[in-house]
Amino acid sequence: MSIPQSVEALCDELRQSAKAAGSRVDLWVPDELSLGGAALPMDPAGVAMAIIGDTALSLDLWPDGFTQGTGGRTYHFNVGDS
Repeated sequence: MSIPQSVEALCDELRQSAKAAGSRVDLWVPDELSLGGAALPMDPAGVAMAIIGDTALSLDLWPDGFTQGTGGRTYHFNVGDS
């Protein structure tokens, strides 16, 4: 059994990627996630993605689809012009 990736860690990864970004940021989001130390049910469009998406928008990263993979998805973001 693997330890779920935390939503908080993914948001931190987005913050770091946004600082070093060119024109695009990709973020791997596994199916198994935790929030505040508690495992979340598998719900790719639920609360975890709402938090990650809100973080991305606050960093001027704009959603540009995703690529489905085994065990999760890679979400793609374009860097805004600001």
